[in-house]
Amino acid sequence: MDLVFGDTDAINNTTKPKIDDPQLTVDNSIKAFTSALLFNAALGAGLFAAFCVVRHWSKKIYQPRTYLVNKDIRSPELPPGAFSWITASFKVKDTELLDRVGLDAYMFLRFLRMSAFFFAGCSLLSLPILVPLNVVGGVGDSGLGSMTIGNVQAGWRLWFHLTLTYIFSFSAIILLWREMREYTRRRHAFLMSEKHIKTPQATTILVTAIPKGLNTEEAMYNIFNRFPGGVAKVWLNRNPKNLLKLCRERDEVVTKLEMAEYNYIRSAYKKKATGPVRPIGRTSSIPYKGEKVDLVDFYTDKLCQLNQEIRHSQQSGTVTSLNSAFIQFRSQFAAHSAVQTVVHPKPFRMAPMYSEISPLEVVWDNMNLNTVIRKGRHLIIFALTTAMILLWTIPTFVVSSLATIRQIVHTFPFLVFLENFPPWLLAIIQGVLPPILLAGLMALLPVLLIMMSTYEGHVRQSNITLSVMSKYFFFLVVNVLLISTLTGGILQAVEDLKVTGFTFDSIIQLVSNKLPLASTFFITYVIFRAFVGPVLELMQIVPLLLNILYTQLLAKSPRQIWDVQGRLQSVHYGIIFPQQTLMFCIGILYSTVAPLVVPFVTFYFTLNYFVYRHQFLYVYHQPNETGGLAFPKAVKQVYTGIFISQILLFGIFLLKSGQLNATPQLVLLFILIGITVLSLTNMNEAFDPLVTFLPVALFSKDLHMDADGVVTDGNEKKTDGKIPDIEFGGVQDDGLAMSLDNLSRRNLTSDRVEVPEDNHPQLRNRGGHGDYKDEYGGYSNPHDFTATPGSPPTMSAQDPLQHPKGFYQTQQGADSVGSRYLLPRQPSHPYHEDDMPRLDRPVSFLNRSSSYNTSRPASFVDRPAAYNAEASEYHHHMQTQEELDRRAEAQQKDSELEMLQDQAYCHPAIYNEQKPVWLPMDERGLMQAEINKLAQLGIICATDGAVLDSATAKARVSGLVYAPGEEIQYKLERGEQRMDLPSLANLTAYRP
Repeated sequence: MDLVFGDTDAINNTTKPKIDDPQLTVDNSIKAFTSALLFNAALGAGLFAAFCVVRHWSKKIYQPRTYLVNKDIRSPELPPGAFSWITASFKVKDTELLDRVGLDAYMFLRFLRMSAFFFAGCSLLSLPILVPLNVVGGVGDSGLGSMTIGNVQAGWRLWFHLTLTYIFSFSAIILLWREMREYTRRRHAFLMSEKHIKTPQATTILVTAIPKGLNTEEAMYNIFNRFPGGVAKVWLNRNPKNLLKLCRERDEVVTKLEMAEYNYIRSAYKKKATGPVRPIGRTSSIPYKGEKVDLVDFYTDKLCQLNQEIRHSQQSGTVTSLNSAFIQFRSQFAAHSAVQTVVHPKPFRMAPMYSEISPLEVVWDNMNLNTVIRKGRHLIIFALTTAMILLWTIPTFVVSSLATIRQIVHTFPFLVFLENFPPWLLAIIQGVLPPILLAGLMALLPVLLIMMSTYEGHVRQSNITLSVMSKYFFFLVVNVLLISTLTGGILQAVEDLKVTGFTFDSIIQLVSNKLPLASTFFITYVIFRAFVGPVLELMQIVPLLLNILYTQLLAKSPRQIWDVQGRLQSVHYGIIFPQQTLMFCIGILYSTVAPLVVPFVTFYFTLNYFVYRHQFLYVYHQPNETGGLAFPKAVKQVYTGIFISQILLFGIFLLKSGQLNATPQLVLLFILIGITVLSLTNMNEAFDPLVTFLPVALFSKDLHMDADGVVTDGNEKKTDGKIPDIEFGGVQDDGLAMSLDNLSRRNLTSDRVEVPEDNHPQLRNRGGHGDYKDEYGGYSNPHDFTATPGSPPTMSAQDPLQHPKGFYQTQQGADSVGSRYLLPRQPSHPYHEDDMPRLDRPVSFLNRSSSYNTSRPASFVDRPAAYNAEASEYHHHMQTQEELDRRAEAQQKDSELEMLQDQAYCHPAIYNEQKPVWLPMDERGLMQAEINKLAQLGIICATDGAVLDSATAKARVSGLVYAPGEEIQYKLERGEQRMDLPSLANLTAYRP
């Protein structure tokens, strides 16, 4: 019996190698690689086949930009075919691509394309040169480890690694400089484009940390009116306090009233229904608590009450001012000049200032924070981020160590049961499970990082995005790149050190040889991200499932249906950009250490470029365009990868210097690190100002910039025709007086506003023809250089938005030139006393109904429709009646846009209107009767695109681009007068 058992053990020892057998290590590394490659390739192919089928199921999920956006940026429908989405997206030229998707998405795609070309070149050099040098005549490593620099035994071979490191580093630096030049060129063209100039953010700055003594509109005007062109508007930020809560509560009540009305009308179309049934239910937030009431009547009464409370609060205004203000200038040049100046003599006062801040990306909750509080919050978040990184290393260490089962078993004996796993299962654990677990672990971070970045006190969403981008990249570099690399190499060396002893020489030798072996984990990680990641992006699994769930079961009212079928998805560049820069860092880190990683990185960037090009053209839509601000930060993150690769190679050379003569290589590598530092320093110095501000020379006639941002100066070939300048007017004097038409009469403490001494010369003879005034009584066209005193200005075709100038003029008694006060000028037709603007009652220049006027913001002034009599008479002699009619029509079209721009930088609660009660029309006219009842109570309703299907008793919504009441914010952002939207007449058809 003993003999039998002894023979059995002998057989087992010969057929099953021990876990620490070198041959098993070789087999495991090869099996991990092949298992990861085959499994992920099969998974990616299966998902792609599924995408080819399901992409025809839902147009909303897979090509919403073919109908849910404006026609000027709309993509044509995709033709049938498995690969038609690729050919369709690549038929779009770069110039058209930029116009459709915006500069943010365009620069993201350029980064992917640049990375794909760069690593393709690296693969062509590193694979045929370094792999044979690493494999042949090495220290004895086998499997994937034989292809790394750790297997190099001859010192002369390290020269090839050093040479390629120089080539790759210089190539990356040259590409980054070229792309930064391209980006600044594109950004300048974007900022000075006709489309962007029409938006209020082009000429507006935000001033923060304003001292109490200067926190008035008069003080802001006196300080900033010295810049060329002067100030056009001033918005002191107000604290709406309870008004914001009331507005949010009103939106909730509107939603509940819509649902109650929908259920009421729907009940009449159910089978066996004799008529509509009033919905009865409880209104308490606690289930089964409170009395049952008629929900339609309850929410109608509640909405009327909230409308009255909000109307009263908006009329009374607020005396509480925040320590920040928005200043809009008459020229883009003045805005970019003002934001670069030092305003206050004391530190941390009236700083920082921000330019190019969109009304839709303002973070109102952070408007009252001073610089000291912001810095304190930044330190708190920095400490929390550092602690999170340190704590996150523990699960990251565990996940990355799964790629080395042999070392795990010997280091942690309680995991000895892993030895009994079959080889195929061990291969899957080592090749497939670690990258999936690591990707899932990193997916938990973005929500936390967004919350932390918001708490830091950033005043605009783009700054929050950039802050998240920095933190997320920091996390990925530390926990994915560094921890995985170091733990992989250390775990490989621990068991061998137990045999050789923990001497300094043995530690140095083993770490230098084993550290590159961590590349096995990154090969499987890159394979997973390359084969599966892009296809998952195409599949949109979560949006598809949620769309089906809500459409079939949960969404009922028109607004609920629209929230599912009408909302476009967007991307968060603070999340997706660090994932790409991390992959760039992995690729350049292992480009000379473990060249086998590089072709898979190339494959990753190539597939992602194809996929995201399609996604931006057909799926994603960004409501806020920042002008590509994430791209410069991505470039600096790539520099981080370059530094890490050089430092890692320097460490490997240093560790190998004990057994090989690597001193010359160390010296040259140290020089390369210094050159890279110098390159980054010069890049920051060269491009940071160009990214943040517009150069002064671009406003000169001596330079011409075309639509693509290509600049030609006097020494180059100039274009034919006149070079338009889009900023200055005929009067170029500094301190050009503002007419104070922007200042809120409600917020002024006096009807008479004192004018600074140095502005008096610009106020003289404004009533005469020496300084020509347009129909609003202001100075000549601010976008035309050709206007001169004594002659009418030439109307520039480039001026899409003739902003009305002020209706104030200097008066002393009747009409004195020497007055130091700005008062409302006399209009061309007499005003009744009650019609003049007052502190307590603004007058609508749009002649809206009283219910509309009451919700208008408290921080902009009402402009009378009339203009200066003398200017009117002058225009009457200079223009024909046809021209006057045409201009009057243009003014009428611009009136609504002007109102939107007047309230652009007010807190939304100050001018918030009731969200229209969106109801579906039915064939019996029951809903029309309900709408009439609501209209009599002063409740705004809308029926745009919504009908009730009498056969199914369900609502349907179609034919819209934006939901009722939501097109205003997008119209403001785009600065357009006309959009492919339902007419506002439809929206206000039931306005009382």
